Amino acid sequence: MECKWSLVTKGHGNDKGSENKVVTIGDTKLPILHHTKSQRVQTESEREVPNNIIAPARKVVRRDYIKNFEVYPTVKFCKRVHCGLMEEMSRSTASKSKTEAYLWINSGPFKSFNELDKSNVPIVKAMESMASQRIARISAHLRPPNSQMEERCGLKRADCRAKGGAPGFKVAILGAAGGIGQPLAMLMKMNPLVSVLHLYDVVNAPGVTADISHMDTGAVVRGFLGQPQLESALTGMDLVIIPAGVPRKPGMTRDDLFKINAGIVRTLCEGVAKCCPNAIVNLISNPVNSTVPIAAEVFKKAGTYDPKRLLGVTMLDVVRANTFVAEVLGLDPREVDVPVVGGHAGVTILPLLSKVKPPSSFTPEETEYLTKRIQDGGTEVVQAKAGAGSATLSMAYAAVKFADACLRGLRGDAGVVECAFVASEVTELPFFATKVRLGRRGAEEVYQLGPLNEYERVGLEKAKKELAESIQKGISFIRK
Repeated sequence: MECKWSLVTKGHGNDKGSENKVVTIGDTKLPILHHTKSQRVQTESEREVPNNIIAPARKVVRRDYIKNFEVYPTVKFCKRVHCGLMEEMSRSTASKSKTEAYLWINSGPFKSFNELDKSNVPIVKAMESMASQRIARISAHLRPPNSQMEERCGLKRADCRAKGGAPGFKVAILGAAGGIGQPLAMLMKMNPLVSVLHLYDVVNAPGVTADISHMDTGAVVRGFLGQPQLESALTGMDLVIIPAGVPRKPGMTRDDLFKINAGIVRTLCEGVAKCCPNAIVNLISNPVNSTVPIAAEVFKKAGTYDPKRLLGVTMLDVVRANTFVAEVLGLDPREVDVPVVGGHAGVTILPLLSKVKPPSSFTPEETEYLTKRIQDGGTEVVQAKAGAGSATLSMAYAAVKFADACLRGLRGDAGVVECAFVASEVTELPFFATKVRLGRRGAEEVYQLGPLNEYERVGLEKAKKELAESIQKGISFIRK
């Protein structure tokens, strides 16, 4: 590219004497063209090329070689350049000289960089490099390659987010490609309180991420595959939801699940303790009665245990109780609230029908029927699916309902109360499911059971006996 040089000065109204003079840089004399603050002299070459754009590169100040001058290289283009690349040249106020000189590549006694370089002016090579970089950037913008575009521009799709995305919380789902994880991820993507959604799994995470990321909601979705990416998935998260593990199959008890899922939960919780120790953890992986104690022991070993931030998700029992009770009462399930306490397996699930809202009374037969059906709700689904899976869709719905409550608590909403399996002093057991008030630190208040009827007191004793064994099994798994 052919370039010419001259010096243009910015006067302060009393520097007219500088017109038609020269300035010496090294052994080279350059003509000075005078202009005022508001207007620069247009050279002949600029007038001849109507589409010419003077595109300033980054400013270089070399006071070692040029006293009282600030140097700007610019490039002349004879092709039309996208107007978005034009930018204002910032004027430095560092120099207090009445006359500031700017070096331009436009017209002058030199025909090229090479010719000027012979004059041994020290700044030429730096200016030539900057001008070349500017040309390369503009050329890449005008003719971006179809392949490797993300790598060349330095911007990756995973780092982008849609304009107008609402601020919110960062949520990670561990086990996002599973039967619960996929619908859970979809529903969390729809939650307006979520700004960033990380989807982690050991298989199929990229496919689920691509699918969910096409939804036109505010949350930014990123996928993470396998153990090497676990830490990246967890770093900086506000809420971690863990549905990872194998599902129940016909004839499989929750104790059978324990042998498989306990190790998975331990590994994931070690990642949480390392990368986001202040996150609220919603643990879904079954058996919850044992996996919550496992998580607690992992956090204790890491020195990050906060009992308020570890919540076993028993919301599905509440969702089922609301639905089944509403059927008996002939009400809309959304108008019914049934507290479910104890644990999250079989007889440890204890619906307190005496505390149903709106206040209702049930016959002994209705109480027995409802309690039994709520306790066996998971088995009902497993048998109905005939080996094709467990309660994945209703569990995902319940998990999102509970996660939304946690996010509202994090936001500072008042009066957010849900049932969860947490560290508790309600009974002699170290963990127990009861109503808790959710806030910025997790389960900020654990509510007492209150008065129970005879049927519920008997059920509570049965629940505590089995629950104690499950809790101890989880603790022993880590301590052995």
